[in-house]
Amino acid sequence: MSVPSAALTSRRFVVLRRDPGDGQERPSLLHRGISLLAVLALFQGMADAIRSHALTDHSVLVLLLALYAALVLLAALVLTVRRQRALVRVDLAVLLAGFLRFAAMFVGTVGSHQRPYQDDEGPLVTLAARALVAGGHVYGRHWPHFAQQFGVGTTPLMNGRFADTFSYPPLSALLAAPFVNTLPHWVPVLSLFAFAGLTATALFMFRTLPVGLRPAATLICFGMGWYLFYVRNGYPVFLALPFLAVAVHRWTRTGAGGVLGRPGVVSACCLGLAASAHQLAWFLAPFLLAGILLARRGELPWRGAVLVTGRWAAIALGVFLLVNLPFVIRDGTAWIGGITGVLTQHATPQGLGAVDISYYLTSGTGNLGLYSDAAALLLAATLVALLLYPRRLAPALALLPWPAFLLSPRSPETYFVLLAPLWLTAFASCPQPDYQRLRQWRPRLRLLTDRRFRAAVPVLLGLPALLCLLAAVASPVPLKASVSTVRTAAVRGGAGAGAGYVTSLTVKLTNTSDSVLTPQFAFSDNAWTSFDWRVVSGPAMLAPHATGTYRLTRRGTDTAAGGSGTTGRSYLRVLTDDPQTLTTTLIPPGR
Repeated sequence: MSVPSAALTSRRFVVLRRDPGDGQERPSLLHRGISLLAVLALFQGMADAIRSHALTDHSVLVLLLALYAALVLLAALVLTVRRQRALVRVDLAVLLAGFLRFAAMFVGTVGSHQRPYQDDEGPLVTLAARALVAGGHVYGRHWPHFAQQFGVGTTPLMNGRFADTFSYPPLSALLAAPFVNTLPHWVPVLSLFAFAGLTATALFMFRTLPVGLRPAATLICFGMGWYLFYVRNGYPVFLALPFLAVAVHRWTRTGAGGVLGRPGVVSACCLGLAASAHQLAWFLAPFLLAGILLARRGELPWRGAVLVTGRWAAIALGVFLLVNLPFVIRDGTAWIGGITGVLTQHATPQGLGAVDISYYLTSGTGNLGLYSDAAALLLAATLVALLLYPRRLAPALALLPWPAFLLSPRSPETYFVLLAPLWLTAFASCPQPDYQRLRQWRPRLRLLTDRRFRAAVPVLLGLPALLCLLAAVASPVPLKASVSTVRTAAVRGGAGAGAGYVTSLTVKLTNTSDSVLTPQFAFSDNAWTSFDWRVVSGPAMLAPHATGTYRLTRRGTDTAAGGSGTTGRSYLRVLTDDPQTLTTTLIPPGR
């Protein structure tokens, strides 16, 4: 007797039904929505890119036109395919299209007629790699003329100088060393490594994320407009990105059962390599370490949890030291100063964060260092909060270290969003029930169990950072500035034609503090600050309660070459390094 086919798929004959995960089911609405967003994100900038290459590079133009047409087709397929497996294949095609789109835009900015880099990170790593090949010192060595050599901007420091040393962990220089002297000088070696790192991250995300979230790999890695600039300039953070993605993947299962196993060892090695590529990995490491410890304590006694977590941390530290060992031997103590340089070099304020209060809204601050202290206190408070409320905060573990940096003088808002792939990878790769198995702090004192007190704990943790921030904002400026003479010239041509272009200033400074101050001068007529000023006359240092008159001229005052025309208010910035202070004064209209 034959059984009707309809009966085989009924609820009664469950064993004969198709497995829900075999790819034959219909895609969910959420999956289609994310896939469509990934396609739409790839249209961003395509029209401008096509027009810019219309008359210059026909090979790139043809590729972009083909990709544009393919994206239209892929958008239609996202909404019309009937099976989950088919949509996954479409997602893979969208990932490939995203890679090709990014590659086409990348190639369009590279050539023998163009500078290899537009920012200072790539040139400094290149020079460090060349020094390594030549057998010289990498850390503690200055390259004072690298900006002119590569035609890039620099990172100004509070003491009036600029960052001209290699101030990253050595992995980027090690990887670039075999290529810097063999490839043409215009080939951006570090940019190629950064592109490879971003691509590896996208592939890893696509392979490991749940099926419905795989399009997010394309959306985040290839669909966000900000990545191209930083990849093109070879930021070392992209070398750390794929290693960090592996380190945070399924972190709640690292060391499960008290055994690291191959996944745990690989995770630890990747964290060590990431820490050897960029300092941002250092700040994620304590949070990841605390998370793994709490996850293991949820199933093991304290001894077992500490032992397996300690082994994981020891492997990561061992890999980091192994990569750095040649430089420790060669450069000695200069290695320590080099890899911590970006944290200690006293760069001038910049970014999107609390420091903008003193930079744009007030007359400055007498203690910029308090912003750094506030960031450190908030970072420590966030780590303590993770230990106290792991089940609530652990899903955001890969995001937790970065909000504290919004309080720092040089807020790394760009690096913050560059690490966005980690946020989703760490959250979505971990089984959601694991978060509820984390070891939860259970206070025994009656006061600590009070609901009102527990609600106030997060506020108490952040209170030191808040007080430090308020002190930084309220700290009086030590210099009183008065601008007496302003000379301007009209900008000829360009968007700022006819606007006043400040070319020289006469400034009277009075030191109201009890410290000897060495003023440095900068100028703002928009959201950016120009440090391209020369002191023609005036004392280099101001004694306590002394007054000095300074005549400042702008370097390269050829107004025919253009400039940022002053269409609104202009501000003089006066900075000192020891102590770190910022004084802002309005520049009156010139003549």
